[in-house]
Amino acid sequence: MALEPDSNEAGLWINPNSQVGSQGLHALIIGVSRYDHLNAGSAPAPETYGLGQLSASALTAYRFFKWLQTAYTLQDWPVARVRLLMSPCRQGADESITDELSGCDTAICAHSPEATFDNCRRAIENWYADMEELRAPALGRSLFLFSGHGMERRQNHLLLIPADYLKPPGRLISNAISTRNLSDALSYLTCVSTHVLLLDGCRNDIDGLRTEGTGVLNDNQPIAVNPLFEKGTLYATASGLRAYSPKSGGLSLFGQALLDGLGNKPDPKLDEAPIELIQKHQRSAVEINKLGSYMKGRVAALIKAANERVVQIVRSEVASPDPDRPIELAELVKEASIGFAPGSSKRPQSTFPDEKQPRPAPDAWFRERYQQERIAIPAMPGASRQEHINRFQAIFGSEAVTFPWLDKLRVIGLSTHQAFGHEVVKVLSSAQAVATSELHRLKISFRVAASDPIGHLIVIENQRQRRFCSVLPNDLEERTFQLEIDVEDRDYVNFSIYLSPQNDGPAGRIAAAWEQLRARDVVTAAGRLESDVESELTNAFRDGEEALRLKLRSPLAAAVATVLLLKGNQFERMHDWARNLANWFPAMPDGVVLWTEQCRRMRADRTLDPELIRWFVHELSRRSLPLTADGFGLAIDLVSDVVRGRLDADEATRSAARALADRLKEPALYFRDTGLFYTFAGFPAEWNPMLILGPPDPSRLPSPKTRVRGPDE
Repeated sequence: MALEPDSNEAGLWINPNSQVGSQGLHALIIGVSRYDHLNAGSAPAPETYGLGQLSASALTAYRFFKWLQTAYTLQDWPVARVRLLMSPCRQGADESITDELSGCDTAICAHSPEATFDNCRRAIENWYADMEELRAPALGRSLFLFSGHGMERRQNHLLLIPADYLKPPGRLISNAISTRNLSDALSYLTCVSTHVLLLDGCRNDIDGLRTEGTGVLNDNQPIAVNPLFEKGTLYATASGLRAYSPKSGGLSLFGQALLDGLGNKPDPKLDEAPIELIQKHQRSAVEINKLGSYMKGRVAALIKAANERVVQIVRSEVASPDPDRPIELAELVKEASIGFAPGSSKRPQSTFPDEKQPRPAPDAWFRERYQQERIAIPAMPGASRQEHINRFQAIFGSEAVTFPWLDKLRVIGLSTHQAFGHEVVKVLSSAQAVATSELHRLKISFRVAASDPIGHLIVIENQRQRRFCSVLPNDLEERTFQLEIDVEDRDYVNFSIYLSPQNDGPAGRIAAAWEQLRARDVVTAAGRLESDVESELTNAFRDGEEALRLKLRSPLAAAVATVLLLKGNQFERMHDWARNLANWFPAMPDGVVLWTEQCRRMRADRTLDPELIRWFVHELSRRSLPLTADGFGLAIDLVSDVVRGRLDADEATRSAARALADRLKEPALYFRDTGLFYTFAGFPAEWNPMLILGPPDPSRLPSPKTRVRGPDE
């Protein structure tokens, strides 16, 4: 595809065959490897917060631009305009021994401005303005790629760091691009419904850098959002984790996997599962959920091939008012493809008929991460400390887990505040990765021999005095949980809790479906929710209070199923489960949030009835905070939208929402969405999470026999 540099704006490339205001793709690509004011830069700030130079982000941006220029095709969506900003490493500067863009097209490099904050801001403003000027029937799609330093403010809210971060004299830590600001502003574009964000940066929290970033776009406009707004996001890694580049140079792991998937031409071919494609006549399309699934496996294979021991897990998030319309990124013709990968629900018979590749076993991703699970050694009554140490060493295989578990672990009731030691955690089994000096991975199945009406927090402090806690929700039956810990250099980089597939009945089957979400994608996971599970939940919820309390023995499983289907935008399959969770199980506050969000997504104008908003704020204010990571993150977003006026509410409701926002503010600083249930990491010793996460007054918590009015009753 011909793209010509625009003489009036550095970094802008225009398709000469695309008329101004005509239908097409508007892309913005930013790649930052050189940071002048970070560690090893030309003028480092006195405090660089552990951030330094990168080696592959500018090249990743360049290669993605070249893919758009030479290989991208998508029916009805030609490239209209592309903006490219790059700050590459240069030979002889900042300890770099090579020019990162050596051998690249000099004309492209010369036309690309440095990715400073001011240049990024102007590019974002102009990118947005081009799409804002579109008028029907012309339509647009947006595409945004950033590769460079990133840090997580909270769930799905990243700060993207420009090349001149911490520039003197101000050295402003707020001069960073907020992905929340971008997403909210994009939702107002009337002629641009589909948005794709590709975020190739770390998502760890950095002590000392607690900022909301700088809003570049107007994200609080007095108009309705686009009712067809849909957004697909690919994150280079999971919450709290880092993103990597190979030590030998080349693209970032995310960038390599991204281009391998988009072109269906992995080089070299490794042992990851092939990408699943969607048939479109004589073409095969790359869809964002399937691309994210492929990239998980490809990144793991690249790490393994490089003999590295790091943790990076690609994540995808898709929000769409139409669950049956996939967000496609590109199409492949026969000549451009190495073959059609099995797995599509509509495998073409005439295209690539000779290609037959076996699909991976459903648990292949977990087998790659962990060795065979072993039954844990039972606890010994009256055991000595050394006997406890020996037992835990056999279970955990690492002193970095054994001693914190023995000495620092606490299990605390969310409503009773009763505290216990490790003795109440009954470890059933454990599985470990192959032990290395750099990385230790551990999966533990366990139950808790303690009772609390809402659930417990499991709190631990590692050997570097960094604190973590996760929630263990209560259920009507005893449940088995799954704890996963990843330790790099004796520091916990992952501490996350899931519902275990070892549970009996629907709870176990729903937990297994969630594992499919982790290993592959939300579409596959939603498909794993068997019809009998859905029927059991639906029938129980329809049969009234007494029948429900007898039949539905796991409101926790129902909440997890609801989250999974909401993530997949499977609204019709959700029925009114979430509302009934809110009505009949007030100790499971996620129902309030999930029902409100479900109603918002199902509305064409993305608005909510003020009465529903009032109900949402009132009910959540008097309960514990949501227990699932998705529920917690959605609560932050919904409350923020009420406070900012993006959702219509009376002043009393908005005032109550401000109080709720204050309650959410502190835990949001430490929130991670790595697990199924929320985790908080790096919080100070003086922070008492039970006082904030549990109900404000446990004595006022509605009993299960007290019916709460639904929003439409």
